[in-house]
Order: sequence, then structure tokens, then C-alpha cells
Amino acid sequence: MTGLQSNRRTWFACLFLAFATCAIYWPVRHYGFVDYDDDDYIFNNPVVRAGLSWQNFVWALSDQHDCNWHPLTWLSHMADCQFFGINPGAMHLENVFFHCANSVLLLLLLNSATGAFWRSAFVAALFALHPLRVESVAWISERKDVLSGFFFMLTLWLYVLHAKKQIASGNSKFQANNFYRLSLLCFIFGLLAKPMLVTVPIVLLLLDFWPLQRFTIHDSRFMTGRLLREKIPFFALSIITGIITLFAQRAGGGWTPADSHFFPRLENVVIGYWNYIEKLLWPENLSFLYLRSDKISIAGFFLAAFVPIGISAIAAVQLRRRPWFAVGWLWFLIMLLPVSGLLQIGRLSIADRYTYLPAIGFYLVVVWGIADLLAVFFSEKICRWLAILGATTILLACAILARRQLAYWQNTQTLMEHALKIDPNNYVAQTNLRIYLFEKAHPGVREHGTSSTGANPAK
Repeated sequence: MTGLQSNRRTWFACLFLAFATCAIYWPVRHYGFVDYDDDDYIFNNPVVRAGLSWQNFVWALSDQHDCNWHPLTWLSHMADCQFFGINPGAMHLENVFFHCANSVLLLLLLNSATGAFWRSAFVAALFALHPLRVESVAWISERKDVLSGFFFMLTLWLYVLHAKKQIASGNSKFQANNFYRLSLLCFIFGLLAKPMLVTVPIVLLLLDFWPLQRFTIHDSRFMTGRLLREKIPFFALSIITGIITLFAQRAGGGWTPADSHFFPRLENVVIGYWNYIEKLLWPENLSFLYLRSDKISIAGFFLAAFVPIGISAIAAVQLRRRPWFAVGWLWFLIMLLPVSGLLQIGRLSIADRYTYLPAIGFYLVVVWGIADLLAVFFSEKICRWLAILGATTILLACAILARRQLAYWQNTQTLMEHALKIDPNNYVAQTNLRIYLFEKAHPGVREHGTSSTGANPAK
């Protein structure tokens, strides 16, 4: 395929991906706020409602409102109020446009790094259309997800361009070219949008291993030291952001070192990873809030532990033959680590929104794994047709499930009622639904201080 044909194919795929994503999420332009964090973040927050100003800029940088520190996200909400007023439809659409941009950037990033266009396109499409993305896109308060995701994609893409330029030059010495500087700048913006990006330096090292294969270009020890030194600014920024975030959580009562003992937390981590894998493969009964179970059976714990341990063992055995397996799996594990439950916060167990970026690693394992498996048993021509049929079926199923899940986010009542169908004992949904119905029957009650039950502090 010529360069011109390849470019046309890439741009067509990007346009189609953006169009399909917009088509699924387009109904949100008629959706309202939900009385779950949207009040604290936007319509009941006088600072955000006031829009952009120097005083509000200082507040965004210094305040730890709602146990979080994400100044760029606050500024984004302020800009919405400045230009659109208190208009939930416009705010919803902005989330959608960011998600579309993230999906396109992921396709460009993976294609640039791996050169495997169709596999990259399938991963990007899964990222765009999977039902687990709905919470991050349809919830205005989760602007932090799509905004940090935008800078995450740019950080990785620019880093790949930097690395490829270094490889092409044949220079074994590190040189901070413009791609590297821009990548670092985007990383800063990403951290300011959501501190969950603290694991990005490790993701960059994973990309160095595969697909960039930078560890094998020169002497391995030399390259390991050089690549680690190259990440020092990234690690330093992650450490600083992590410390600030822990202080913000602790100051707001979201986290204390004595929240629980280590082994109960370890149980929740193991069960959490199992639940994430289950929902990525079979996205049913999705809720805005999953409460932790008070009791975990021994059999359930060992079953949940067996799956990630088994996958990790396979990744280790296949490290040389299938490096993408280890990279994708570690991407998934490590990016989820900050919200895995090691630092126990509130009653929350897992959250759909936490998979926004970690799930990309899981998709890498699945897509590359299926492609390799098909190649073992079928000819190239049959593989192609099976891949087209399988990918089309999976993406159509994801699109249908995502649209169905999206409908639950129309307003507080639809969201809470759906959560109670999944878990009738969800006391947060019970409380918020009662408050919402009371306020609906008594307009203006908010003026007297009634508010919803806020989410777990670790957003």
C-alpha cells in the first residue's frame, strides 16, 4: 500500500470512528445534571458558576474541594459556565467531543507505535464504544476522565514520536527534542486534570519495551539506565502530584492510614481486579456505584486471585515471543493500581470510570491475542474474513449496550432507579432518589440547603 493510500485509510478510519462515537452519545445533548457530584462540582458550586477569573484560578490551584486536587478540571468547568452558562446539554457534548478526540488519538498513537493499522483501529474502536466508557462520558462531573485522557493520549503519542526520532538518528545519547518537551508538557496538563495519571512513566517504559523495542537497540544495561534517566522528570512530577493528592484526600476525610487492615484491603484489590476483567468481557449490570461486600468467601477470593495470577504467569512465560501480552497486561494492572483499593476510601469497591485508560492495555492483550490465535489455525484469507466478522459483531454489541447504558444517565431518577434494580440495598441510591423526588415535588427546596449524597472522594 502506498503512502497516499495509507494516509487516506487512516483519515477515513478516524472520521468513521469519530462519527460512530458521536452517533452513540448524541442523545446526551438533551440530558440534564444528576444529583450526584454535579451539584458540588457545578450547579451548586458558586465558584465554578462564577466562571473564569484570577481569583477563581487561584482557588482551582489551591483548593481541595470534594477531597480532590484537579485544577485543570475545575478551570474546564468554569470555562463552560463562562461561555455556555449553566447548560448541561453543552457540557455533556463537550465530554463527548473529548471522548471522540481521545478515540482518534488512540488510533493514531497505536498505529504510529506498532504499524499494525487494523489491530490499532479495533483497539481504538473498543475504547470508543465499550459500555464501560458511558460513565466517564455521560457524567458531567467526570470531565476529569476525558480531559486527562486527552492529554494522556497526546503524552504517549508525542513520546512515541520522540522515541522514533531518537531511534532513527542512531544516537545512543539522550537528547530532549521538541517531541519530548511537548510530551512532558502534556503530561503536566494531564496530571492537573486527574492525578490518576501518576502511573504514566511506567507506561512509557512499557512502550519502550514493546513496540518501540528500545531496550534492545544497544547494550541492554546501558539502555535501561538511559531510559530510566529519560523518565526522571516524569517520575518527579508523578511523585509530587501523588503527595498533593494524598494530602487532599486526607484533609477532606477521604483517606486515613487506619481505614482498615492490610489483608481486608488486599482482598478488595483482588476481587476488584476480577470484577473489572468480568465487566470488560461481559458488561452487564453496570451501575454508577458498586458498594463493597462485607463478606468475601474464601472460594470466591481464591477464584478471583487465580485469574490475574494465571494471566501474569502466562505473560511472564510468553515475554520474549509475545511481548505485547506482558505490556498490555501490565498497562492494565499498573494503571488501575492507584484506585485498586490499597488505599481504602469510603465504601466504594470498583467504578466503571476507573477503567477509562487502564482498559486500553486489556484491549491490547485481547486484540493481539485473537489475531495471533486466528493465524495459528487458519489461512490468511480466512483470518481476514473471520476478523472482519468478529470485529463487526463485537463492536455492534458494544454500541447497542453503550446506547442502552447511556439512557440511564438522563437524570437523577433514571440513574438511581437503575442502580436500585441492580442492588436494592444501595443506600446511596436510595437516599439520592428520595432527595430528588422530594425536591421535584417541592421546587426551590435547594435554596434551603438540601443536597444529594456525594460520591466516594476518590473520583
